[in-house]
Amino acid sequence: MSDSPLVSLPSTVMVAPSNLRPARPEVPSSKYYTLRYVLAAALAPGESRIVLPAQSDDSVALFRGCRALGAELRWEDEQERVLLIHGTGRPYQPGPVTINVGNAGAVARLLIGLGALLPEVTIVTDHPQSLGKRPNRELLEALTTLGVRCEGSGPEGWLPITMRGSGIHGGRVTVSGARSSQFLSALLFLSPLLPEGLEIDVVDGLKSQPLVRTTIEVLQEAGIQIEYDASLLHFRVPAGQHYQPCEYHIPGDYPSAAALLAAYAASNDPTSQLTLSRLRPGDEVGEYLFATFERMGADIQRHGDTIILRGGRRLRGFEIDGDPITDCIPVVVAAACFAEGESRIYNVESLHYKESDRINDLCAELNKAGCRLEPQRDAIIIHGRPEGIEGGVTVDGHNDHRLLMALAIAGLRSQRGLTLTGAEHIAKSYPHFFEELRRCGADVQPSRR
Repeated sequence: MSDSPLVSLPSTVMVAPSNLRPARPEVPSSKYYTLRYVLAAALAPGESRIVLPAQSDDSVALFRGCRALGAELRWEDEQERVLLIHGTGRPYQPGPVTINVGNAGAVARLLIGLGALLPEVTIVTDHPQSLGKRPNRELLEALTTLGVRCEGSGPEGWLPITMRGSGIHGGRVTVSGARSSQFLSALLFLSPLLPEGLEIDVVDGLKSQPLVRTTIEVLQEAGIQIEYDASLLHFRVPAGQHYQPCEYHIPGDYPSAAALLAAYAASNDPTSQLTLSRLRPGDEVGEYLFATFERMGADIQRHGDTIILRGGRRLRGFEIDGDPITDCIPVVVAAACFAEGESRIYNVESLHYKESDRINDLCAELNKAGCRLEPQRDAIIIHGRPEGIEGGVTVDGHNDHRLLMALAIAGLRSQRGLTLTGAEHIAKSYPHFFEELRRCGADVQPSRR
């Protein structure tokens, strides 16, 4: 298996005003489930099968990290649709290990947790201005309580981080959930492998609770017993447990689907229609996302694992708590730019700590394109322009795949198009996004600027 990026992409693209045609694109597999199932398989003694894992730069970083923990990975088929993982039962490497996590924040946090079981591991990134500036302090403080010697960079625990886990033990630990749920998920993956088990108290609230429930679901499928309360603030994981080899089937990815749904919702062509399959019904993120598009007036329907959205409908302003769908917010904001009236998305302070500042950077670039947004500390206010925007400018993706998707949607509804810089960073989660837009009828071309 190669550690190289999956595709070579242009650094600049031009998104011209376009009508979208009826389409049935294939939704990428879920990043959330791929990360968790692959890690669970890497920790199980024996062989597991992962059917339709996500394929992206984040996946490359994940596979590299699992091999560094001692797991063996290989493709069962030439089409790379089934991944075989021979797990270790427990992370093991006899000497010091360095893991490059690329620009994958969730991969980094979960590997920081599991890497604490190794004698010495250093987590690094080749994206110092993006992932290299994301905080890990709360997780390092919790691991230090458990006897791990942690050396992060700066007061916020930036990468690179070196850990020495020879003295690690279980017991009881406190972790803040105010900035990211990934710190809690990292401790939950680690806890069954600690000799005394672990009790976890979450303080300062908990962001992105649906993703914690995804972690719990995956751990239970892997044979791990977890006790927790309804608030997701208190956990107990007994000692002496082992991950079990399994066959896992990865569903479609709702944040990727959200980008296509938002593009069609914003379309003013009543003949446009989008059909997306393999989107698991009952998924907490998916159901909240579906309800959000309904609230903004989109013509959206669900039939089992298939969602159909028809464009050309007059969207209306809305107000939502954005925390349950935090990774979908940039594209939802882009659609709201073309709704009638004002929209407000609140409880999204955690967006400041992503690959970019997804509040200030997103608002700055969309305003440059002709939209009207007000960034706030914990919210985004959008003044809709259903007539469309002027465009005709160059906007910066800030090395962030989610911003690039949002800016592309704005370009489709502009009069003069938008030039997007940093377009190669779309490969972090959805390498074929621009190609998929072209198949849907969009005029998207590489640009030499």
